[in-house]
Amino acid sequence: MNTMIKVVNFFALLLLLGTFTINAQNVTISPNQINEDANQTFPIFSYGDKIVYDDEFMRVFNKNKQGDSSPTKQEIEEYLDLYVKFKLKVEQAYRLKMDTLPSFMKELAGYRKQLAQPYLTDKTVTDRLIKEAYDRGRYEVNASHLLINCSSDAKPADTLSAYQKILGLRARIKNGEKFEEIAKAYSEDPSAKNNSGVLGYFTSFQMIYSFENAAFNTPVGEVSLPIRTKYGYHLVYVSDKRESMGDMKVAHIMIKYYNPSQIDSTKERIDAVHNKLKDGGDWATLVEKFSEDYNTNSKGGELSWINRTTPNIPVEFKDVAYTLKKDGDISDPIKTRFGWHIIKRIEIKPIASFEERKEFIRRKVERDSRSELNKEVVVARLKQENNFQEVSGLKAVRDSFSADLLQARYKKQKGSGIVLCKIGDRDYTDSYFFGYVATNQSKSNKSLTNAVEDIYQAFVKQINLDYEEGLLEEKYEAFKNIMQEYKDGILLFELTDKKVWSRAVRDTLGLQTFYDQNKENYIWNKRADVDIFSCSDSKARKLAMKLAKKAKSTKEILNRCNANNPIAVTIDSKIIEKSKDPLLEKIDLEKGVYKIAEESQQFRFVRINDILAPTQKLLDENRGAITSDYQNYLEASWIEDLKNKFPIQVYEDNVSRLYND
Repeated sequence: MNTMIKVVNFFALLLLLGTFTINAQNVTISPNQINEDANQTFPIFSYGDKIVYDDEFMRVFNKNKQGDSSPTKQEIEEYLDLYVKFKLKVEQAYRLKMDTLPSFMKELAGYRKQLAQPYLTDKTVTDRLIKEAYDRGRYEVNASHLLINCSSDAKPADTLSAYQKILGLRARIKNGEKFEEIAKAYSEDPSAKNNSGVLGYFTSFQMIYSFENAAFNTPVGEVSLPIRTKYGYHLVYVSDKRESMGDMKVAHIMIKYYNPSQIDSTKERIDAVHNKLKDGGDWATLVEKFSEDYNTNSKGGELSWINRTTPNIPVEFKDVAYTLKKDGDISDPIKTRFGWHIIKRIEIKPIASFEERKEFIRRKVERDSRSELNKEVVVARLKQENNFQEVSGLKAVRDSFSADLLQARYKKQKGSGIVLCKIGDRDYTDSYFFGYVATNQSKSNKSLTNAVEDIYQAFVKQINLDYEEGLLEEKYEAFKNIMQEYKDGILLFELTDKKVWSRAVRDTLGLQTFYDQNKENYIWNKRADVDIFSCSDSKARKLAMKLAKKAKSTKEILNRCNANNPIAVTIDSKIIEKSKDPLLEKIDLEKGVYKIAEESQQFRFVRINDILAPTQKLLDENRGAITSDYQNYLEASWIEDLKNKFPIQVYEDNVSRLYND
């Protein structure tokens, strides 16, 4: 099972079951444990030797419940069934010690890192960054750049040389030389040879934060001072700034061409489609018939929302889309590197308010390079809260270890036991430092001995963040609960995958046996082998029907009917069940040619070539549905087995206390 399927199934389980805080207790059940005092917790059900109490059950129920109304009997009983099954599955996972597997611990650690981030940020800094990003998102900057390579671990002499070089190039630009010419000649970004450093329009979050700052803070027509990124030194030239026009929903019809010789012939086809639209042709019908964008032609040609800075959408496509004045307007055919397009404006959405965008931007800020500013503030606070103390510190690193940094690149040094710093009662010795260097140091061959201070400060930042992260369960009950939820969710997924999902796919013998035992559930109804003809007008349909009645082949019919108009007739040949296709409900299921009543200016007819009697569906013909049924069977059998291993007792009187009659 691939990673994407795994993630989807994992979160599908969480959505189905709610997010759970698991507090089942390892106790032996006795009747004396059932406390009838309404102010105390009381048991809802038990499984094996464990009990689930009302406080736990209602907590997870309420997380998954919508609205504020009191729960009904049906809601409680349905959720109780789900929760019992959940507890049984997770209990087996713990009994199998799946929580001790290295793969499980690695996956949980990854989720823990993500979940810990909100606890390791400063709200004031975050709020400022969110507002800044929103304000910048209302504008688009058209900029070019020039790069002089300089890695983050370069020697001071190399760094100075790169800086002086880019200052010299900036001086030439300030003295009147064209930025694009200097970039094309001297930029060490390989793409500059072709694009002269031109980046086009972009907005917030589309560039490294320091680069974004330079672009937004530099006036139009000016070149920035050199800025440093992990790639080296950049100059940023700003040629234009414009207000964003918001997001737009568009649809398109696309006719592809694969080489220059096809441009003219495909232009004739797109023009023919465009003429049909101008004559009142139905957009959705023409998209389905002619568009060669197979990702969208079944849904009216609709694309995802775009804006004028959306990457991977050709500039000429976006420019034309934003010239359409109102919803429903259709463009003339335009050519891009993908083919010929007709664009239809569906809807435009102005920039949302700050309050509407705030949480979305917050999530982006947390993942963006600008979050480093937040970390600086957080680390300063954590140093005070957790009593960080320098001991021998940077001086010891400089005096004793700088010469050994290159050795630390490839293996962790033992160190001499010198304490560099302390957090709380924990000592961090030189061996911790060398371990950090070995894990995080760049693998370039440049000396790092002159960057000791930067490395040490990064080390101090990291150990303060790691120390705080290690205390999160102790400090925050909510974090403790959500980590337990994810732990149980991962275990539930892994065991369900093993027992049901992947097993049903791998167990070909079991699937075959299940199919053999349930063949009566997999029968084809009466079917027809049909050709469905869609015609541009009644005249084309008349000719096509005449040929179809003479039993001419589909190829011959297309050649005859489309001789003067490449889109006069299209044909869809397939085998369909009468009970599953509304098209066949309108005609008798007998061999012959049948006109279909005109709908939305469509001119269609059907030729039934053959009638297929009800037959047994083969396993390979219906493998998806049969595999799904087999998975349901496996899960039901598994649940019965778990109930035998961990007997269930539901305290019905107590359950009834959870809902209003």
